[in-house]
Amino acid sequence: MLLIPGPVEVPISVLDAATYLDNHRSSKFREIMAENEEMLNYLSGAYKTVMVTGSGTLAVESMVFSLIDTNKKVLSISYGNFGERLIDSIKRKTKNAEFVNYNELDPESLIKDIQSRDYDYLFLVHNETSNGTALYNIKEIVKIVKSKNAKLLIDDVSGYAGYNLNMDGIYAMATGSQKNIACVPGIAIIFLSKDAYNDVMEMDMSGVPFYLDLKTSLKFLEKNETAYTPATGIFNALNVALKILKDETIEKRAKRIAASSEFIRKMLNQNNIQIFGNSDTYSSTVVCFYDNNNSEKIKLLAEKNIVVAKGMGMISGNTIRIGTMGMINDVYIKKFLDAYFSLSNINETIDENDIPKETRLPEYLYKEINLA
Repeated sequence: MLLIPGPVEVPISVLDAATYLDNHRSSKFREIMAENEEMLNYLSGAYKTVMVTGSGTLAVESMVFSLIDTNKKVLSISYGNFGERLIDSIKRKTKNAEFVNYNELDPESLIKDIQSRDYDYLFLVHNETSNGTALYNIKEIVKIVKSKNAKLLIDDVSGYAGYNLNMDGIYAMATGSQKNIACVPGIAIIFLSKDAYNDVMEMDMSGVPFYLDLKTSLKFLEKNETAYTPATGIFNALNVALKILKDETIEKRAKRIAASSEFIRKMLNQNNIQIFGNSDTYSSTVVCFYDNNNSEKIKLLAEKNIVVAKGMGMISGNTIRIGTMGMINDVYIKKFLDAYFSLSNINETIDENDIPKETRLPEYLYKEINLA
């Protein structure tokens, strides 16, 4: 049972779809591409959505290299390892940038920095996978950025479809197939607003690596194709995963994911286990908590077929991260908590009737996932 912050457990039908192999210039593959983009646009509010074989980092770097005009100023604020990775990517694109690093997310300080500093582009991580914290004031940030006639670009690799967030006021946003969409890993997804699309089509891409060039990808997207040979099976798997997501709805999936992480934190807190972050910053999709014996616990959980992860960076030595993404549900929650409490010599067994009903999957999906 994968409970790491991605990749996640996926439905059997999604796994089966990943075996699809075909000519990527075929009419069948074009149909898959067209359906995928239509669903992603519908589910995000994007004007255009680019899909490229690759990781979430590829999606982020495609935004960075294709959308930054180096004559304009960038501001990027980090509150974890993936924010730092975003900054590293921006440094490779432009020297006209300012960076702010927090050891831990402080929403009030972040708002003050966004209000007081000068920039044309603001880059933020919505959901910081490394430490289980997230921004909940995106709408407020959008208003501030708009008042400055600036553009907001979001790394939402571990957030998209785990929150009821759309592209309203966001210039561009990056995600991946392997997290809350509950698909197999391997597709980088870049959501573009109409303004971002227009800017890309006018931009000089002479200094952009071919594979990161969104203009080229968009030209091929007009034919419902990818610019380069894709992992056809993963695109087909994404098609199935998006249909499942569309059927459940973003709103209900986000509610299920939030209810799952809230219950896990509640039970950990009741047993005096400290959670990283605070009630204003807790992530819906990653629970990060302190355990000074984390390496041994992770090993013992793996022996019970429960795969979790350490925290990252400064907290890697004494924290555990649980991915509450994608197909997270009441059965997974009970299995993890019972096993973790047992290994921690905590006399607590989870009564399945105490787990909120909001954590339940649509009934048909229980037959589609691994419950062992």
